[in-house]
Amino acid sequence: MVPDDDPIARDAYDELADSYAEDVRSNAYNAHLEFPATSSMIPDVDGKRILDAGCGTGVYTEYLLDRGAEVVGVDASEEMLAHARDAVGDRAELRQGDLADPLDLDDDSFDGIVSALALGYVEDWERLFAEFARILRPGGFVVFSTGHPLDQFPLDEGGEPADAENYFAVERLTKEWDVPVPYYRRPFSAVVNPLLESGFQLETVVEPRPTDGFREQLPERYEKESRYPVFLCVRASLD
Repeated sequence: MVPDDDPIARDAYDELADSYAEDVRSNAYNAHLEFPATSSMIPDVDGKRILDAGCGTGVYTEYLLDRGAEVVGVDASEEMLAHARDAVGDRAELRQGDLADPLDLDDDSFDGIVSALALGYVEDWERLFAEFARILRPGGFVVFSTGHPLDQFPLDEGGEPADAENYFAVERLTKEWDVPVPYYRRPFSAVVNPLLESGFQLETVVEPRPTDGFREQLPERYEKESRYPVFLCVRASLD
């Protein structure tokens, strides 16, 4: 249970929406690290019905639409959805919904699900992937990106685990951006096992490397991010 006075991701992104929308399409970590890797894992979506789960300001919604998909975008933040509507107009169905809750979507109603850097705000992935399996048609796919477990596990200056941190637990942490943003870090097992237990077959795992565009934009970070994982991207299909 999250204390009442703790920050909520939805409220944080309502406040961050304007700056996020301005930054996400050009930020080196989004545009030249996460996006090239995740988008490369999405199969042909022409004529397919795709859920953009945690669609944010609509970057992947627009990408999927441009490739012929029928897209439904869901996000907890109305302010983020407003920017998504600005980006795609009435080309997609955009609705408010929290991925931590049961999805108000019909069984067997989607051919695929794409979720970019959104699942980290959900604690219970067993329920989440069970919902994904419910709404997907047989043979449907899910592609998602999340923070890499090795990047998110905090170490002290000596390289030892920070006090009271447990790698094997799913733990609630907070990013100190312009406003505090809560999220959940988890070990590799808690990334993969909920997928398998929900009937998905793991197909591909990618640990993105920075592109030439990243090096041009952030040369001072290129060498480090070429050797140290930041994101984890996964594709699985429903048995």
